[in-house]
Amino acid sequence: MKRLFLLFVILSTPAIQAFADPSLDESRRLYREAIDEISRGRLNNAEKLVPKLNNYPLLPYLELELLKAQINNVSAQTIDVYLQQYGSTIVGQRIRISWLNKLRRSNDWPQFVRYYQKNSSTATSCDYAYALRQIGDHAKADAAIAELWKTPFSLPKQCDTPIKQWMARLNTNEIEEQYWLRTQLALKKGQTDMARYLMGKISNADQYLDLLNRPSHLYQIGMSLPVNERSQDVAVHTLKRLAKGDFERTNTLWHQLDRHLDFTPAQNYGLRDSLARQTIASDADYTRDWVMANDPNYEDPYLTEWRVRLALKDGDWTAVQQIIQFLPAEKREEADWRYWWARADIELKGELSVSTQLILQQLAAQRGYYSFMAADILNEDYQLESTRTIDPALIGEIQQHDAIIRARELYLLGEHFTASLEWIYAMRSLNKPEQVAAAQLALNWGWSHQSIITAIRAGEWDDLTLRFPTPYKDTFTATAKRENIDLKWIYAIARQESAFSPSANSPVGARGIMQLMPGTARLVARQMGIPGPRTEDLLTPEKNIAMGGFYLGQLLEQFSGNRILATAAYNAGPSRVRRVLLRQTGDLPADIWIENLPYGETREYIKNVLAFSVIYADKLKLDRPLLASHERKIAPINTVTAQKD
Repeated sequence: MKRLFLLFVILSTPAIQAFADPSLDESRRLYREAIDEISRGRLNNAEKLVPKLNNYPLLPYLELELLKAQINNVSAQTIDVYLQQYGSTIVGQRIRISWLNKLRRSNDWPQFVRYYQKNSSTATSCDYAYALRQIGDHAKADAAIAELWKTPFSLPKQCDTPIKQWMARLNTNEIEEQYWLRTQLALKKGQTDMARYLMGKISNADQYLDLLNRPSHLYQIGMSLPVNERSQDVAVHTLKRLAKGDFERTNTLWHQLDRHLDFTPAQNYGLRDSLARQTIASDADYTRDWVMANDPNYEDPYLTEWRVRLALKDGDWTAVQQIIQFLPAEKREEADWRYWWARADIELKGELSVSTQLILQQLAAQRGYYSFMAADILNEDYQLESTRTIDPALIGEIQQHDAIIRARELYLLGEHFTASLEWIYAMRSLNKPEQVAAAQLALNWGWSHQSIITAIRAGEWDDLTLRFPTPYKDTFTATAKRENIDLKWIYAIARQESAFSPSANSPVGARGIMQLMPGTARLVARQMGIPGPRTEDLLTPEKNIAMGGFYLGQLLEQFSGNRILATAAYNAGPSRVRRVLLRQTGDLPADIWIENLPYGETREYIKNVLAFSVIYADKLKLDRPLLASHERKIAPINTVTAQKD
């Protein structure tokens, strides 16, 4: 009880400064020591350090850890004092979570409902629905869990019991409808496993479950499916799966089933785009005819864009200009289609007309891939002027913001995730000029990732200092030299991949500044003759950059020194790039090859990396052509070359 009383005093009143303020470095040391003592269960030792850290910015985090360590014995009065002091801050949010977990463990459901806040995690929200049920508020409990039910993805285990309680209040037909509702969501998101699980809960759904398990059965049983919404949903999902393996047969079945099941316009639209992606990726002879037959009136902008791209590939410049006119007006004004209209005009007329020159000059006055391409045609310099709007006086004000101060300390202590949370919390209360000043402040600290993200959040597009910093310069320079790759290129790749965040972790598992997949990193490590990387190695900038640079060097060698192909391979994988080159029948200009790449993400990735390379070349005082002379045409590869690679 004595310890809890001391903790309550710490939280409810300013601590008496019994010691002289230690230096900032000493405070950091003491803070680390206190946190370590708490982790070892030596709370008395940690509490003795609290008065020495009275003015240290991370004192709230120390209080948080002390409170969490004693949460089972803390009173609601202490929590109320804490939340009154720190309620909406990151620290306050975390202690609320800890307190809610304690209330859940102790089955104190009235208090759980009292302290619960919206926008909590899904698991906590399910606990809230359960708490409402326990206190007899069944209507709210039903509404809460019904809303959580509407997801195509798995729910945490905490949701199992409140879902069962909710289902127990529904009749058989209502239960079936709810399972179908969620199955529908899963099918639309392509979540086959989840749809299969949900379908297993529905009576008389054997046919549909069979199709989820064996999609090819749709060829045999599709025309015997009952005509209803459920058959439509399952058939559409199954057709999209089948299209990946057998386009022609699936295309025929689609039209047969459309006549039988009467798909909605939205379903046909989705099927058409899904099938279009498959035929475009295959580069089959019938692709152009198929696109024309399925969108004769240019109603689908996606297919219209691809008709332009295919006309480019065919060298049909008249068709390029004609088809661009069928794009929606706002699309026609985008840089890519203005560039291609101008390119077509030059090819058709054999000269640069006044009107086309004006289009290219307008593009070249901007910054980006198509702008740089336009500047190359005009033989003009790239527009690389950086406009700075920072008010220096604001930097001093911003760095006194409590959350900013905490973010800096957390960043310096290596707590990057929590530092980012504090930073985001601070940004919510800042206007645009203040956010720009904050971006500069982050850059001053060496927090390049936050500088980039904050500048983008503020819409400060023309400040190239904030948006394109050069962190880890010694490491990038040494890696580029060792692997014989362009420094501007590896910087551009890193900027595109992670915006220089050492702790970046993608949904598919890519990690670190160069976003290396663990499997790729292990392979690269073996080839480099270094130990297999651990997770912490991938999050260490120097090691991650070294491995990423080695891999880039390998790709550049595989693709004959062509950065376009190596860049595509870094994003999509070398085998995909080789497949595209194998289907190619002749040389293609680089801009047309990039435009026809069937992988949309990779297509935009290449454009960004090339444009970023120009910007980094300017910053690093290097040669800065968008494309080197040997990169201006992309040649196909033959089967022998592909097998050798």
